[in-house]
Amino acid sequence: MRVLVTTNMYPTAERPAFGIFVARQVASLERAGMAVVVETVSGHRGAADYWHARRRIARQVREFRPDLIHAHYGLTSIPSAGQGVPFVVTLYGDDINGQSTGRGRITFKSRLSVLATQLLNLAAARVLVQSEAMQSRLWPSARARSDVVPSGIDEDLFSPRPRGEARQHLALPSEGWVLGFVNSGGQPTKRLDLAQATAAELERRGHKVTLLVAEKVSVAEMPWYYRASDCLLMTSDLEGSPNCVKEALACGTPIVSVPVGDVPQVVDSAERGRITDRNPAALADAVADLLGTAPVALDTVPPSLLPPRLRSGAVAMQLREIYAGVLAQRQRAVSPAGSLPGEAG
Repeated sequence: MRVLVTTNMYPTAERPAFGIFVARQVASLERAGMAVVVETVSGHRGAADYWHARRRIARQVREFRPDLIHAHYGLTSIPSAGQGVPFVVTLYGDDINGQSTGRGRITFKSRLSVLATQLLNLAAARVLVQSEAMQSRLWPSARARSDVVPSGIDEDLFSPRPRGEARQHLALPSEGWVLGFVNSGGQPTKRLDLAQATAAELERRGHKVTLLVAEKVSVAEMPWYYRASDCLLMTSDLEGSPNCVKEALACGTPIVSVPVGDVPQVVDSAERGRITDRNPAALADAVADLLGTAPVALDTVPPSLLPPRLRSGAVAMQLREIYAGVLAQRQRAVSPAGSLPGEAG
């Protein structure tokens, strides 16, 4: 099977973590035996490239002859649709949830982008979303052609190591609780303020706490941040299927989260963490409950907590089945009624 991946986010030398989850999915598809070519859209070229990229994608279709196109992010459908081969699109969160200035206020520009995404979804053979919450936001016709396919996690990179070793690596104190927090891009919707208030509440109660904020951290260093943490805090206003939650679980680190995105479906047991209300007192209660009942020795390698369905290989197999279904449907559409493929004429 030949797949042309179009994406507005993909790692570069200047931004090695930008769209790294798309690159990892491409690698998992290749390991599953598929031939994949990647065409980047927009990015450093600017927003106008959503239109200019049509010629580059058309050339890839002529030369690579893909069976289908897999567009990543809603607006990437603009140059991917109408290229003579079926396309599927993966939505990641902002493209269907909208972007916020903080505390749930969606910007006007983002509302227009969401509307464009909903219209573009009408042309897609399948619409893939990160969570059931995102799926519920789709217009009915797209929802009927949708699948929930979160990004898979590479367990070769995100794997457990002793907590003490990780703390030494990051020069962190061995005493007290370390609460991890991923502040990707410093977006207001990540709610660093709520994580800080939670840490302050725990300190007020007499706990020794270090809030370990990961921002502008290299790809190679991120696993150490998860491994060093007793738990990961997730306090965002808006999410699809946050990769940091799955990456932390793969490193053996449980989660304390507000109910956002698909986190309640991922953190589905007491072993994997706690889901609680969106306020510092409730989050502090959940941290104390989790860490007070299940402390991990610093010299112990904890088990991976990642659900098997979220391993990169499992997601690649799910995508392969979706692709095969799209191609089978296309074959039925072009075959004359009552005949089998190859019998016409």
